[in-house]
Amino acid sequence: PARAMGALVSFNCCCCNGDAELWDEAAFGRKSVILVHGLASCALQTKVAPSTYRGCALPCSNAVGWDLTWLSIEEVITGAQRFRNVLELRNVMGVRKDGTPVLSTGNLEGVSVRPYPGLEGIARLNPGELIEVPVWLPLIEAMAPVYRLTPGSYDWRRWGDVVYMEECVEALRVKVEHEHRLTGRPVAIFGHSMGTSLVTYSLSMLGTEWTRVHVSEIALVAPASVGSPKQVSAYAHNPASILVGLADGMSLPDPVEDFVRTCAITAPSTASLLPMRVGVVSCFPADHVFVKTPSRSYMIDDMGHYVQDLQQRLPAGRVPTAKFWPMIQEEFHKIKAPAVPTHIFYGSEHATVSQVTFRSDDLLATPEVSATAPGDLTVTAASIEALAASWAKQGRAPVHLHMGPRNKDCQEHLGMLKSEWFCRHALAVIEPGPPGCNGHCAH
Repeated sequence: PARAMGALVSFNCCCCNGDAELWDEAAFGRKSVILVHGLASCALQTKVAPSTYRGCALPCSNAVGWDLTWLSIEEVITGAQRFRNVLELRNVMGVRKDGTPVLSTGNLEGVSVRPYPGLEGIARLNPGELIEVPVWLPLIEAMAPVYRLTPGSYDWRRWGDVVYMEECVEALRVKVEHEHRLTGRPVAIFGHSMGTSLVTYSLSMLGTEWTRVHVSEIALVAPASVGSPKQVSAYAHNPASILVGLADGMSLPDPVEDFVRTCAITAPSTASLLPMRVGVVSCFPADHVFVKTPSRSYMIDDMGHYVQDLQQRLPAGRVPTAKFWPMIQEEFHKIKAPAVPTHIFYGSEHATVSQVTFRSDDLLATPEVSATAPGDLTVTAASIEALAASWAKQGRAPVHLHMGPRNKDCQEHLGMLKSEWFCRHALAVIEPGPPGCNGHCAH
């Protein structure tokens, strides 16, 4: 609880223990389904060393041990500065599996961060709080009576850090093999938004033979692996407005944007969402202009120049992930068409940013939206269709496109994941387990 203005204010939900039956039910089923979240779509816990100061907060919000930070409403209200600061990353040197030293990321001194454990961490962004922020909860409720569910949680801030990407590949391999041994059946993997990049990259690194032995099918929901055109604005200018999904022409006040940006720009995941080629596939026309300035235009193969120009023209420290971009691009070029049946869910009912324009070549002011295209408010429909067509043409495995009903809620980037339509269709695309199997099939 927290005290504010003399009154006792409780942020905790007294009924959240009722979910225990849901988690128990999700532990058994015909086969295993791994759920891989996207950017900012998994709760994060932090632990701050007692002697470490990371920003102003009310004494009532101080916690010992692991504490819910993202996305705790209590933490935002009682310790906003600390909430932001403990989620910042710093650039450090790391080592790849082959021994190559590369630029990597780390938490600030005295701070530890981890994904909130279990399905609880993806069902809602703020497990246990009174005002819920649900994400995967509707899908978990729909699938738990039939399938064994497990989260593929990761620290979404660090995706795009190649050292951490290798760790994610290994973590997914271990989880898939464990589930395969437990049930005696290949698993299904569902990825949403940025999580689709983790899924397709990991399976590409693990290889065709391994994938076909251990994985039955994958479902990619609103895949952001193609890149999001609006990210060219969010990357260094207005991440908060983009994150909360404000409509075109709307923005948060500059002080709010400045406050959030200080933390958001330190995450290499923001660079991984810039438009780029996926393996050999260019999901956008070569001449499509994503960014316009008075003196030049930036297209799909100019994203590296765009990042460099931002780094050179914006104030020092404004683009700390610029050096991650070439490594991200190199790793994404390794993504292959999936080796197992692939189901892609996407939307086209929303006017989605496809181009932004800077009024000045100094790139200082936030750009204006200058063109839109049909999509889900984050990813354009045409880019997803281009990716699916290329993968299907390669013939490694069947690729199926699924578009929801002409209902804007079903076709919005995050709303799609929570829609009744998607939950119903998600069950239909999974290869069923043996008839009558209502537990760990291997047993």
